[in-house]
Amino acid sequence: MPVRTLKRFGLEGVAKALIAIGLLFVLLSWIAGFYYFGIIAKVTLFIVPLVFTCVLAVLLLLIRYRYTLFEKYPYLMNLPSLFYRIEDKKGADNKSIAFSMIFTVHALVIAFLGLLSLILTISIGSGIKSSASSPFLLLYAYLAIVVILVASVLLQYRRIYIRFAKR
Repeated sequence: MPVRTLKRFGLEGVAKALIAIGLLFVLLSWIAGFYYFGIIAKVTLFIVPLVFTCVLAVLLLLIRYRYTLFEKYPYLMNLPSLFYRIEDKKGADNKSIAFSMIFTVHALVIAFLGLLSLILTISIGSGIKSSASSPFLLLYAYLAIVVILVASVLLQYRRIYIRFAKR
């Protein structure tokens, strides 16, 4: 199997900001868990932040080692076909830049998952605190966040396509 190598570019500034926002949201969900734990003493409040922290850790590792994974284990990567549509005549640097931009989408997912973790932890804690029948008080907020996430991912891929693959 031929080894593909790419010039290594750093993440976009937007990606770094989205990662920081996502990590902040997860931190806030841990803080919310501790807040409600002090009121209602339910250890189950920490399940949501723990699960989201693990998911974010995996995504951060994927972003950190994206070039190594692509070069050594290309079958593990599920990149959009857009990356392969970039013409060779546009140069290897453009392919590397597009490859790095694709991982901005992963950073976007980190930010939205952090927000979902925070909202879910708060809704469970407030639901248990008020003895409501359902802790999922913010169902419409979840739905809106998922719709915004899907739209944002599609817009990011469109931005990459317009920049690199449009003829």
